[in-house]
Amino acid sequence: MNILYGVQTTGNGHIGRSQDIVTELKRRGHNVRVIFSGAQQKNLPDTEYFEPYNIFKGLTYVIENGKINYIKTAPRLDAISFVRDIYKYNAKDIDLVISDFEPVSVQVAKKNKIPSIVLSHQTAFLYDIPYPTLHLMTRTIIEYFVPADFLISVHWHHFGFPILPPILPKTHIKIPVSPTKEQIVIYLPYENPQEVLNFLKKCPKDHEYHFFTQVNKLQQKENIVLHPKSRKDFLNTISVSKGAILHAGFMANSEAFNLGVKTLAKPIEGQAEQIANTMAIETLGLGKHMNNLDPGEVIEWLKLPAISPMNYPRIAPRLVDWIETGTFNNKSLTNLCEDLWTDIPIPHIFRH
Repeated sequence: MNILYGVQTTGNGHIGRSQDIVTELKRRGHNVRVIFSGAQQKNLPDTEYFEPYNIFKGLTYVIENGKINYIKTAPRLDAISFVRDIYKYNAKDIDLVISDFEPVSVQVAKKNKIPSIVLSHQTAFLYDIPYPTLHLMTRTIIEYFVPADFLISVHWHHFGFPILPPILPKTHIKIPVSPTKEQIVIYLPYENPQEVLNFLKKCPKDHEYHFFTQVNKLQQKENIVLHPKSRKDFLNTISVSKGAILHAGFMANSEAFNLGVKTLAKPIEGQAEQIANTMAIETLGLGKHMNNLDPGEVIEWLKLPAISPMNYPRIAPRLVDWIETGTFNNKSLTNLCEDLWTDIPIPHIFRH
């Protein structure tokens, strides 16, 4: 098949998930063209896996100091370039469009009457799962942002719906068998680094804090270790850590849960998806949340018991099997979901 694959670049989760699926599609001989759009226009990671690709502006928002900046977001909503990119894209030979919450590719599919699938975490919130009541309108926005023919969702639990487990990119990390160290990983890229550092200095001194941030080399300040941003180093460190303090995005928390690491999740203020994720984390017994950089919240979170490694299965090969059947309906998706969840530990809240 000739496939157009759209990838949202707001955060690294969409890119990581898409890399695994695009690689599997290409391995099987499908011709895949990629559209990137969203916040990150430069220095995209691992683009060699996505060639050939185009980068468009798309639709996105600006985040500063842990919250959405609506004033700076408004100028980014360039409807003229968005529509122009849709109408200029040559899709005459495309058989199928797959979008990881990327709107340009979905609109290209609608314009050219091409079958389309959206694969994302965001669409899970269209089901009756933990979600903030004050943000119900956001569910409508999600539906209209990527109006595909068929939706596939991922989450940390199925909640009784046809929702897939997290799709994680391949990694060299093994599920740890030795006891974890008295250390905590911190990755809060949308916070002010100095404010995070001041916060960590007030946290319990009997733990070592590994803070991944904007430094050029490894540095140590008492019990705080500053790391340059590196996915490999992040995974090596988190795999032997007692816990992780993260934003409430989907991918980083998924990688922690996969390794059996509880998280303290700080949602980006005003982002309904991340608020909903904190609700799910607490409902499923996978960690706790904090709305501010509060050392007291760390003390309470550290008291929580360790979690079992989720050890999520490789999803991409099974999903590509499903795509290749061409049978896009709820029955076939439900069968796939039931099979994939079989060996994943059931969160404590759902055990009988």
